[in-house]
Amino acid sequence: MKNNDLVPIAIIGMSCRAAGVETPAALWDMLEKGERRFTPVPEGRWHGLDPGIDLPSPPAASLLDRIDTFDARFFGIAPRMAAWMDPQHRMMLELAWHAVENAGVDPDSLNGEPVAVFVGSFMSDYRERINAHGLADSAAFPGGMTAFSANRVSYQFGWTGPSMVIDSACSSSLSALGLAVQGLQHDEYPMALVGTPSVISNGFYANTAYRGGALSPSGDSVPFGPHRDGYVRGEGGACVLLKRLDRALADGDPVHAVIRAVGTAHNGRGGGLTGTDIDSQVRLLRRTAAAAGRSVGDIGFLEAHGSGTPSGDAVEVAALAEAITGPDGSAATPAGPRGKVWVGSIKANIGHLEAAAGLMGLIKTVLVLQHGRIPRIAGLPEADPDLPIGGTHVEIAVDDVPWPRGDVPRLAGVNSFGLGGGISHVLLEEAPVAREFQQRGPHVVPLSGQDGQGVAELADRLLAELDGAEPPSLSALAWTLQSGRRAQAERAVVVAENLTQLRNGLHELAAGRTAADTEDPVAQAWLRGEHVDWETLWEPDDASRVRAHLPGSSFRRRSHWFDRMPPGSAAE
Repeated sequence: MKNNDLVPIAIIGMSCRAAGVETPAALWDMLEKGERRFTPVPEGRWHGLDPGIDLPSPPAASLLDRIDTFDARFFGIAPRMAAWMDPQHRMMLELAWHAVENAGVDPDSLNGEPVAVFVGSFMSDYRERINAHGLADSAAFPGGMTAFSANRVSYQFGWTGPSMVIDSACSSSLSALGLAVQGLQHDEYPMALVGTPSVISNGFYANTAYRGGALSPSGDSVPFGPHRDGYVRGEGGACVLLKRLDRALADGDPVHAVIRAVGTAHNGRGGGLTGTDIDSQVRLLRRTAAAAGRSVGDIGFLEAHGSGTPSGDAVEVAALAEAITGPDGSAATPAGPRGKVWVGSIKANIGHLEAAAGLMGLIKTVLVLQHGRIPRIAGLPEADPDLPIGGTHVEIAVDDVPWPRGDVPRLAGVNSFGLGGGISHVLLEEAPVAREFQQRGPHVVPLSGQDGQGVAELADRLLAELDGAEPPSLSALAWTLQSGRRAQAERAVVVAENLTQLRNGLHELAAGRTAADTEDPVAQAWLRGEHVDWETLWEPDDASRVRAHLPGSSFRRRSHWFDRMPPGSAAE
């Protein structure tokens, strides 16, 4: 396959989780508001953190509220097995489920399919914490193995494609993405799921990283700011479901964005063992763009690695400025707003998610393309004036920058650099313009959840989706919920002629009330718990029967932790 023959890959489903964030819509809300989600690390949260580290105050990080909770019942996992399972494995299961649902695919419909799973992973804090306590259990045998963060997902869905974990330190998630994309381009499997969870439950890495100068001693470091002094850690994860673009369009899959190329490389000896250098990054940026038949100047936005280290940020923007310049020293005007390539970093909002950082940056970049706006770097009123970008076409996003669609599809880049020299770059293109269909009805819109609260939460999330940048049509929303979800125990239904009726019904369900009564026989059968053949409601050639990106099921998480199990629970 020649470089300029690379098959474009569609992102058809995605999910994410971070501090105060459970959905892509919530992530965008945080970015739009410029919020920074950092708190002091509670005592004991990072077990074994050395109190002798010379810090002016308790370490700061962007943390999830609870890392001990998991909906084991939803995934059919025994409480004892869940307690000894790495929280990263648990999060990966949840992210994968939501990514598949977000694509409008019934998870049960993929059982036995050769779907591939690639997971980026960096550390296993939970295993280290268990070992530090001197405890052991047979359930920790699979629960502590890194490979199971991918293998659990394949087992849960019944997928038979490749299932593996990739570790290139902080670039792990984009390294995993590169392998997945390569396999799809060579037609080795029909779909691939790529994800990375990052949960911190032990202090060993922080002990070494603080002493090595990687972590910010102040806890207030902002990427590309004048006072940056290292990175601030964060927790969360991201997941995408991928498919060849031509097949996604033919199958009626919704498309978030298009991956045009993924480049991965190593610095060699450039930048030292734990750093990176300009030349290596320039080669990667140019090679990745060339693989898609483009140039680096064709991108309008770069989601930078932007860790907040003094030298790392300077090297990254210098490499971008040089990569835009042609071999003869000339540089065409970049494709971004005001003829610039704008640089941002989500690490200013949620910290450095380490193994998951690159994929979370990808999710942000998809949202930038969807909403047509480059959000400001949170907490950065002005960029460091000493950054080597004066007189170049590179600009740091200290303010929100509108970036609407134009005549040419917008392109953006995503960087991710690993501690050991592994570097990755993704070239991302906006999704093709979706065909518009006339809103028509009536449509039966089924909702289900584990309980009434789950239905209410789904209704609330659907309302948020209708207020988003690209709200689904009534037809697409109805068909997606009819055909793209597993039916759960608690059921509700809204029968709507138009979006106004749909909103009214969803508001009632979100408030815990019952939507208006309906005499529709199909809706009544659904509410009785019967199997419904939704195909009978549609004409076979109805072009409006397409799938939409919708939020996923609510989980009922409960505490599962290896050293807080109640007496007798081993028999459960």
